[in-house]
Amino acid sequence: RLRLPTAGRPLLRGAPRAGNLPLQLRGLSAPCGPMWMSELGAATAAPIELAKSLHPAFYIDGNFVTAERERIFGTNWFAAAHTAELASPGDVRVIDVGGTSIILTRDRAGKLNAFYNVCRHRGARIASTGSSGCKQLVCPLVLSLGWVLEVHAARGDAEKKKDDLGLQRVPGLATFGGLIFLNQSPNPPPLSTALGDLPEKLARYDLGDLEFHSAKEYNIAGDWKLVAENFVDFYHINAVHPELSKFSRVDDHKPYQGSGQYIGFVTAPLTNSGGPGDAHNFNSFPRLKEAETKAALFFQIFPNVSVTIYPHSVYTLLTFPSQAPGRTQERLSLLMAPGAKKKEDVRDQYHEKCEKLMNFVTNINDEDVVAIENLQAGLHNANGRDLHGEFLPKYDWPVHRFQNMVLGGLHGHLVNEGIMPQLSNEFAKSFDALLRDEIAALAR
Repeated sequence: RLRLPTAGRPLLRGAPRAGNLPLQLRGLSAPCGPMWMSELGAATAAPIELAKSLHPAFYIDGNFVTAERERIFGTNWFAAAHTAELASPGDVRVIDVGGTSIILTRDRAGKLNAFYNVCRHRGARIASTGSSGCKQLVCPLVLSLGWVLEVHAARGDAEKKKDDLGLQRVPGLATFGGLIFLNQSPNPPPLSTALGDLPEKLARYDLGDLEFHSAKEYNIAGDWKLVAENFVDFYHINAVHPELSKFSRVDDHKPYQGSGQYIGFVTAPLTNSGGPGDAHNFNSFPRLKEAETKAALFFQIFPNVSVTIYPHSVYTLLTFPSQAPGRTQERLSLLMAPGAKKKEDVRDQYHEKCEKLMNFVTNINDEDVVAIENLQAGLHNANGRDLHGEFLPKYDWPVHRFQNMVLGGLHGHLVNEGIMPQLSNEFAKSFDALLRDEIAALAR
């Protein structure tokens, strides 16, 4: 059995407790990965034909929980919530990422804000749950002393009335595709450096105008990386998802990959199968090309958001690692395209259709959670025998890419495109052909 040199000890001294600030905000730098981490990842950091999957220790050892908190979620852009969940002034959400708690607010001017959820007096947690119409953030420990933090919640400043002891802001906040992204580095790079060419792929999807329908929370007995890997592993659909396999067939999955910290593929075409996702139930995003109206797009934006885009709706999985190995908080959200409601549907009919779609996607996710928790249990056995998983290059290229993003994040760099396989661009070519036809039509 492999024994880590640091087994039984924290990988980083002074690791933050719940509500504390990451290393970078305490004037320290996240160090490069130690030698043993490089050695454990070496089998994966290779072309897929030669590579093996990440060592089981990456999923079950507490050293990696600490390392990921500091080096991945502490220095990279990560998804925190949907803008539609903070649509009005005074809206508040609370997220917890590996022991760091963060408050999100929408202020009176419509600006989004993110603060560390820790009072500057004694370090108490300020907020436990989200709310609407909030005007003040109040420290529960010293309320009797009048220590009130005004959110100007709806201004979002969150400052003590008399002294300059306001909540500390998360340094980086940006939005893309209706999602709020955060970065805890003191001077974070633009979000665009991580997204690469993804904004071009989604240019015709009006993701900033999505209508929030509903959400479901999960507490998963599995590592957050397994959630992402399960999402990008379309090969398991036939075995795990009998209803989904009729709508999104394995053989119709194609790469839709470009440059950037993401994994992208499509189902093209989707198969109308008598289910709630069938095309006739809703209007599509209004500006889509014909090929897009018949396709589902799937993107894992590193590190922690899985995005499924149907022609008429979007559902996402936001995952947040806990402080303990093998535990993940997940939030599934369903959002509808602007104008998805058919003209002939009354409001109750439309709501019922959305509910059926929500039941469809939550059933898929419920099936996935069973598979993820089973895999987490199996990795404990694999770790005891020092076993790596094998890759099937035709199907496992998305998992291989994600795992190399994990390795890059732990060592402070982007994915190594030099070892990624050359993929078919059949779906992208269909748009090139459409563009040529449109130009020719305009010229006539």
